[in-house]
Amino acid sequence: MDKEEFSVLVDMVLAIKANPPKDLFAKGYEDWHCRARLAHFLAMPELNRINKAKELFLSVIDIEPDEESSEDIEEKVYAMQHLSQLEKDEEDYENALAHINIAIETAESYDFLYKYILRGELWAERWNLLHRMEQTDEAQAEVDERIEVYKDIPIDHNSYLYYGYRFKAQLAAEKGVPLIAKDYMHMALKYMELKSRDKERLDKAFAAEHENISWILAEIDKATPNPDNLHWDI
Repeated sequence: MDKEEFSVLVDMVLAIKANPPKDLFAKGYEDWHCRARLAHFLAMPELNRINKAKELFLSVIDIEPDEESSEDIEEKVYAMQHLSQLEKDEEDYENALAHINIAIETAESYDFLYKYILRGELWAERWNLLHRMEQTDEAQAEVDERIEVYKDIPIDHNSYLYYGYRFKAQLAAEKGVPLIAKDYMHMALKYMELKSRDKERLDKAFAAEHENISWILAEIDKATPNPDNLHWDI
């Protein structure tokens, strides 16, 4: 992609209903932040320029973010996370795994509490990819390692533990063991910030008496508040 094509694509994005501010792309093609931001918009269903989005995301792989800026680090992590998701959607699991690994490595290299990125969620995306690639034993070992490391840390809202136990619940559901799946989801939710109304909806979902655990987990997910909107300590 050259500067001219970049400018044409920016004009296309500026014309969509989301109406992004022009300042997002003001520094042009040479600025990696602008390339990553453009890629996020191009991947939206409204535009569906997946190949161009991937090309732009790939152009920031070797970028070293400003280690003094949590926002800069988070922008690099988010670009790699989104790239991985696009590749996962195309069943390109090898590349999806490679790029979520970059996201994890970048996020874990610094001690910031990020505004939008959850370390536990990044790891969960890796575990789900490993599971799809029939490397479930490796994923389970990593989950157990994370749980062992973080289970005794005196913090209330722990994304590693929430996503770790949630992954174990999913595996139990696939094996057709509903009671164990429910137990793991109870464990996962202990580490999430929940209000009274959330707990009421979750209690109703857990109370289902039938054995269709996949349906029950789906109902639990519907009753669970969006992790992106909650406070996390790690």
